[in-house]
Amino acid sequence: MYSDYTTIEEADARLGRVKPILESARRLKREIETIAAGYDYDATLLEHEKPRLQAIAGRLTRKLEALEELGCYVRDLDLGIVDFLTQFENRDVFLSWKLGESRISHWHELDETFSQRQGILDLNQLALDFGFETPSMQETD
Repeated sequence: MYSDYTTIEEADARLGRVKPILESARRLKREIETIAAGYDYDATLLEHEKPRLQAIAGRLTRKLEALEELGCYVRDLDLGIVDFLTQFENRDVFLSWKLGESRISHWHELDETFSQRQGILDLNQLALDFGFETPSMQETD
């Protein structure tokens, strides 16, 4: 179904590129909706706006393709929600991010939605906040 896996670190590193593309795509979608609403969504009345709408739709398509190239699955353009495919406990899951969040901090199963996402446990932060030791991998001879 899906192919390119993204780690949390990779997804976080991409957010600087994702955010402006996502914001631009949202503006383009709103522009299309504003034009259509101005004609009460009447296809006959909108006919003379067709070249303009096609040009905007083409730019929107290119923005969405650019997000896909960055590993994003756009879930809700209006809310600015994207997912990144990753693996957790030998299964595919999505890392979930919403425009305005500073980093990737949530995940959800493939068949779940944004409202069902769960926080990602940060073992390093847990160690700082509560004095727990962070598990480490040690090689044995």
